[in-house]
Amino acid sequence: MDHYIPKRRVSVTVWAGQRQGVPGHVFLDLDAAQDRHQTLYEKLNESSLFLPVSVGADGRTHLFNKSGLTRVTPGRSVLQSDVFTRGFQPWREEEAEIVLADATVLAGKVWMPLERQTQRLSDFLNRLGEGFFVLITPTAHHLVSAGAVTEVALSESAGAPLGALEVENGSPGD
Repeated sequence: MDHYIPKRRVSVTVWAGQRQGVPGHVFLDLDAAQDRHQTLYEKLNESSLFLPVSVGADGRTHLFNKSGLTRVTPGRSVLQSDVFTRGFQPWREEEAEIVLADATVLAGKVWMPLERQTQRLSDFLNRLGEGFFVLITPTAHHLVSAGAVTEVALSESAGAPLGALEVENGSPGD
């Protein structure tokens, strides 16, 4: 006998390689017993290889290989609690500019749950592997595949202008 899990439909746009901006719906699990529901962040970071997305007016199911996705953007009407939950666990947001493999540049705040107070953005991204992380931009939330990121420019600096060090040390920039 199959076990039925109630679902909640959430509108998204899927960005994957040559198929840019495919609108559709993802179905998130509802957990009536715990009065809690699955988030899009949790759905994308499940161990399953494919993400089922209902596409088009007829709702035909397409299976997207998660390793080929660059990002998933929830629709404007989607509640933030359906995207990710800040909850009671410690978290932090870090300003960053993200460059994706398809040359898309997104700037905003990377939301990261903290495993320790001294955790850096590089620690978080390295731990993710091929997983997804939340990027909060002024216009939308994006769930970005860490595997599709080619560069991250942080808002923090090295603490001192690097050009000044080159001049002091007699570097070729004299």
